[in-house]
Amino acid sequence: MFDLGTFSFKDFDDQDIYAPDMFESPIQDFGIHYHVYNKKPPKDGLYYPQVIFKRYMGKYPKRETTKLIVKCNIPKLLHGSNIMEVTDNDLSKVCTVLSQRLDVMGITVSQIDIQCAELDGFEYGKNILTGRIPVPFILSEIYRADPIHSRMDIQRVAYQNGGEKLVFYSSGYEIVFYDKTYELQNEIKHKRCKLPEHLQKEVKAGRLNVLRMEMRFHNRRGWIAVLKKYNSSIRFSNFGYLFSQQMSKQVLRDYWHAISDPARKAPINVFDPAFELWRIAKGSKKTLKPQALLAMLGTNYLKRGAGHHEAVRSLKRLGFSNPALFLRQNTGAVSRINWRLDVWRFIDYSLNRFVCLTPNKWMHLKKRTSAVWFKRYEAFLTVKEVAQQLNVSTKVIRKEIYRKRLQVYAIGNRFRISRTGLAAYLNRCIK
Repeated sequence: MFDLGTFSFKDFDDQDIYAPDMFESPIQDFGIHYHVYNKKPPKDGLYYPQVIFKRYMGKYPKRETTKLIVKCNIPKLLHGSNIMEVTDNDLSKVCTVLSQRLDVMGITVSQIDIQCAELDGFEYGKNILTGRIPVPFILSEIYRADPIHSRMDIQRVAYQNGGEKLVFYSSGYEIVFYDKTYELQNEIKHKRCKLPEHLQKEVKAGRLNVLRMEMRFHNRRGWIAVLKKYNSSIRFSNFGYLFSQQMSKQVLRDYWHAISDPARKAPINVFDPAFELWRIAKGSKKTLKPQALLAMLGTNYLKRGAGHHEAVRSLKRLGFSNPALFLRQNTGAVSRINWRLDVWRFIDYSLNRFVCLTPNKWMHLKKRTSAVWFKRYEAFLTVKEVAQQLNVSTKVIRKEIYRKRLQVYAIGNRFRISRTGLAAYLNRCIK
């Protein structure tokens, strides 16, 4: 989706700026003049673009030239946050709202001029829901990829919001992956948060993991070199043409495959220490200290590498009085599901569908709970515990199970009921 654009209005008429006092320096002078809203916007809770007015001596022809540069984040302009995305149908609304905001800033620009404006640079971005797979694990997996060509470098940094950012950059453009969840956690702390209430609850509960992918074009030469393979006449394009959902889908999907295809062919170690440490911490019923977590991780490594019997003998040689009990208490079921396969599958699925996450879409978005991975840390109940909660006998619960009214998981010859399955069963029992 179209995210951020730098509009360029060449030979801009001074008379269209009816409030020149709102600039930090007189616009009649040569040089760069910044708008006062760039540093201190009004306290009305609305988003205002960054405006720069330039007056300089042009080379060809050599005469006095003016230029108005407007840098605007389109999703923030409409929805107040770029977690919401825009579609092709929002083009006229974007031009209208941007014209109104510039009018408040003392600048007159028509809607047609905005739609036909040239772009010095812009960004395509997409929010990818990763379910319950933490975004830092996804970034570490993408970091294994090689740059697309020899003139591109890769960098992994930590940005000021506390998350991580992975950048594939060259002179004309860069591909950025970062954790959008950290930005949302900082955003909901503000009093004028624009997120809907149900999204704020998901972010506070830690149930929302969002990976942000962006294709950033630094200059006009950079985006013309990339997009000319999709359209040979792209150099004559304006904002109305580049504001395209289909174009952003093609660009993001093609460059994602160029990055991910070599990485997913590399050999994979199934036992990942960082993932297992996170799994142990989330799977424990009580909060464990770091020393206990590391002890459980090391015991898992020992049991997986040497086997149960050899691990017992090794611990016995070290002086453990009851090594079998120690192994049973400090090891859990090692993850047999390769979460790395889910990483590629989720991102491929999201970019192929390319569903626009508008406010209405967020309202009706359903959680995908079909995969066992998502249910791994859900609390399960025994038949006896369910019978005690409902104040009935265990025979009644087993009859409902055999009638297939109550969803259960058969683990060996035992039944386990999830809390969500029990809640769905009780909703069906209401008369």
